[in-house]
Amino acid sequence: MSRPPRCLEEVLQELLRQSGLQTQLQLARLPELWAEVVGEAAARACRLVRFEGGELHVEVLVPAWRVELRLRSEELRQRLNERLGAELVHALRIR
Repeated sequence: MSRPPRCLEEVLQELLRQSGLQTQLQLARLPELWAEVVGEAAARACRLVRFEGGELHVEVLVPAWRVELRLRSEELRQRLNERLGAELVHALRIR
């Protein structure tokens, strides 16, 4: 009994999911998405330090931006996850 043919995109998406590469590809977009979510001016004052255990660690060089981003951290986290298409960022650690 043969299976019906499948779309190549569908097969590749399944392969990415099974291998765990889909998550890695999504996370590779974090720097680009961070700039979209916080805006270019704030992004220039930041450095994404690491992503570990669902936490995105961000170093903010300008104190005023640090305060602003801390106040908006939950909103920013939600917007990042929306753009990632999955709930990958569980917390923002802004220092």
